Amino acid sequence: MLQIRFDLSAFHSVEIVPVQDVHIGNPLCQEAEFKKIIDYIMKEPDDPKMARICLVNGDLTESLTRNSVGNIFEQTMTPSVQVATMINYLKPLTEKTDKYPQGKILSYCAGNHDSGRYRETGISASESIAVGLELEDRYSTDGCYCFIQLQRKSSDTQRQNFTLYNTHLSGSGQTAGAKANKIQRVSSGVIADVVVGAHFHAPMVFKEDIFIPSTNGVCSLQRKTITHVIGNSFLAYGDYAQRAGMKPATIATPRIFVKQIVAENDKKQNQRYFLTEVLL
Repeated sequence: MLQIRFDLSAFHSVEIVPVQDVHIGNPLCQEAEFKKIIDYIMKEPDDPKMARICLVNGDLTESLTRNSVGNIFEQTMTPSVQVATMINYLKPLTEKTDKYPQGKILSYCAGNHDSGRYRETGISASESIAVGLELEDRYSTDGCYCFIQLQRKSSDTQRQNFTLYNTHLSGSGQTAGAKANKIQRVSSGVIADVVVGAHFHAPMVFKEDIFIPSTNGVCSLQRKTITHVIGNSFLAYGDYAQRAGMKPATIATPRIFVKQIVAENDKKQNQRYFLTEVLL
């Protein structure tokens, strides 16, 4: 499993914006709405101690081939132009600065559309985008486990990392329950503070608590909250979704806010934990 360590030590909190299911090249792609999200990520939050970054979670391009389910002749641009266009959109987010030494893209997981050509041609659109953005060390076809390092308090003896796992998901699911089951299944095998999925074109958020046994020799249980997030798509209503009687996709991008909290247990020791909130 790909493990990513992301340095945000200049900030005490972070806002993470999932970007997925753009399907650029599809005639229903809402490119203007996607551009608004890129502009939003580039803009800094009002709080100077809060970072704003994004994760990329697949299906950025349509990338149809002759053997694909969709109609290749309806694409608004060729697959190679789709790749080049997406690189141009995302390139500003890769700029390295003192506050963002790794840029603003946390991770990149491939989707079924932009990696589908690989089976027929040996060429993956998602991999080409990752190479064009010089993100090979943060790219996976399966999923990315991220350790986010926030600012250390002067009294801390050990840094705590906020954890996030993102994967594109797969399969079908038309009801809200079926979609929730897909991402809930991921967290049964991978434990993280936040688990982010895509593919189902329906923004969704729910939380679950689990108990984890202590590993430091003390017989105790730690309660942990896992926040599940499924990202939106940028497709207007129509095509096979309308013909199949599916509901229109909601173009409302989830924003994951992570605030670092320090609670005083006693005079000698502070307990640090993370408060996670998701807004659409």
